[in-house]
Amino acid sequence: MRPQLVQAILVVLIVVSGVAGYFIGQAVTPPRVEITRYTTVISRETIRETVTLPTTITVTTVQTTPITPTPVTTPRFVGTVKVGALLPLNLPIGRMMLAAIQLAVEEINAAGGVLNRRVELVYYDTQWSADKAVEGYKKLAEEGVKVVFGVFASHEALAIMDLLPLYEVLVIASGAVSDAIDAKVLEKYEDYKYWFRAYVNATSQATATWDLLAYISRRFGWTKLAWVYEDLPWVIPHALYGQRRSAQEGIEVVTAIGVPIDIASFTDVFARILTSGAQYITWQFSGTEDYVFARDYYLGQVSLLAVGGGTYAMLDIFYNQTMGAAEGLICISWGFPTAITPKTMEFYEKYKKLVGAEPIFTTWYAYDSVYIWAEAVRKAESFDTDKVIKALETSTFVGTAGIYEFTRSHTAKLAPERIYPVYFQWQRGRRVVIWPFKAVEYGTKLLFPRLVDGRRVWIEIPWP
Repeated sequence: MRPQLVQAILVVLIVVSGVAGYFIGQAVTPPRVEITRYTTVISRETIRETVTLPTTITVTTVQTTPITPTPVTTPRFVGTVKVGALLPLNLPIGRMMLAAIQLAVEEINAAGGVLNRRVELVYYDTQWSADKAVEGYKKLAEEGVKVVFGVFASHEALAIMDLLPLYEVLVIASGAVSDAIDAKVLEKYEDYKYWFRAYVNATSQATATWDLLAYISRRFGWTKLAWVYEDLPWVIPHALYGQRRSAQEGIEVVTAIGVPIDIASFTDVFARILTSGAQYITWQFSGTEDYVFARDYYLGQVSLLAVGGGTYAMLDIFYNQTMGAAEGLICISWGFPTAITPKTMEFYEKYKKLVGAEPIFTTWYAYDSVYIWAEAVRKAESFDTDKVIKALETSTFVGTAGIYEFTRSHTAKLAPERIYPVYFQWQRGRRVVIWPFKAVEYGTKLLFPRLVDGRRVWIEIPWP
């Protein structure tokens, strides 16, 4: 089959199975992988002959109706306390976060509530709009909620910040990574002390990525890096941090290429990278670029390690959606089904059974935020806002995604023993954890690309 025809087929299949299949609850059998001694090879013929995709794709709709567990003994409540959620329910991630928040609320109520009060959840759909977020925060505050969860987008968070000192209703967000929010808390604490982020900010995201890039540089003696990024404002803090960190680590970013979210091909991008002298690649996307990147990484037989991440690449179904083209990609995951804490796997299994898809990205943090607030209230022995703020500022909280300790800017502290991402490599359809080392299993191998007679092969090397 001609390469042009193969590429055309892959474009159609990957876009269909990638975008619509984002929440497919059923797996596809992984493609066959040829093994040559200690190497693994995926061929175009293998993909063409062994992959069958359904002609009709069933999208699993996230259930957002509360599921009430059956407690052994029905708790006796002395009253009700209202909490709120502010989420873009027109987006899949918003509905997934709501399902996680609802699950946490129901579990807390089944265990006796908070200070013997039943927790009642009220939520508002922001529709990814700053104006709607303002309207929603006001409405929730006027309904008497003690705390607002969710708040996924930075533009929504920034829009409601000036309402905080007026309504004095706590926000424990699970996203909204803009460093500008942290700056507000630091500059005018009394006005913005009501804001907390049960997740990290943009600079912390960049720090975590560079921790791994720096180790890889030292491990293999590499000093030349290519950076491919989504050309949107959220990447700016990553760029600023990368400039400082690369200089500290003695790494030269030999080419930096911004791409639109609707990019149709990375062929020219990879050609520029290969002629730049780069020894490895880092990539950062938030949209469907992941699928196109994986496709062209395979079709171009690119023999450089690619370390980075995107929303879709962390999905457990991504490998099958790309028909094996993701082989060898190293991807970031904020929240992952491994024993990060004693609570991780219990939540993972419960959520996946409830929703029909695994929790991804900020879903973990949305769930944890409810428990963080409940524990802070118990420690404060009060729903009083100032007392709860003090408890949040002075305590650590064990969640599903890690251990939370808030910084002076009220964001979760980034550290391997606190909140920290997992990096994995796609290997024969499996997500094999390679970073941080505390999460790496004994005997783990890293797939290392080599070009042999114009064909990329994967060599297994001991890791770390």
